[in-house]
Amino acid sequence: MKYSDQIAEWLVDLGYTHCFYVGGGNIMHLVESCSRRMTCVPTVHEVAAGVAAEYFNETATGARAFALATAGPGLTNMVTAIAGAWLESRELLVLGGQVKTADLSRGELRQRGIQEIDGVSIVRSITCRAELLDRIVDRAAFHEIVEAGSNGRKGPVFLEIPLDIQARDVDAAPLQTTPA
Repeated sequence: MKYSDQIAEWLVDLGYTHCFYVGGGNIMHLVESCSRRMTCVPTVHEVAAGVAAEYFNETATGARAFALATAGPGLTNMVTAIAGAWLESRELLVLGGQVKTADLSRGELRQRGIQEIDGVSIVRSITCRAELLDRIVDRAAFHEIVEAGSNGRKGPVFLEIPLDIQARDVDAAPLQTTPA
């Protein structure tokens, strides 16, 4: 199975039923995997996707939503929604696409990959947690990251996932550790 399929299954396990997004090449695997497991709602702008997910979480009972943003301008458009959730102490999960790990500049150049931008650095100060997932993590680690904004004082969580990590074939069994 693709890692994006595993991520989608873990999100469903955590109660996520809806995803709001603007399509983009660097989230293609996540959109495809999530659209087979939950309701995915395309929006006309990334800030609309983020605000829709934030308010869905405030008003829905027994359901959760997150937002998807592609790399570069997709992520920078999402910053307004992330900042709003931060200021209002509201839960908001944003999964961001990123270029392949081999194309990450990692601070050595301004950019190596197409529309590459260090999203984690941009949103770190306005999130409960912001991480580049440049490796496969198991269920417990994924749950810990995602839930960082829903416990205690709520706030946004940003998880940036490179395209090759989303597409990587994984054996699901070893990744199924039980979260603490």
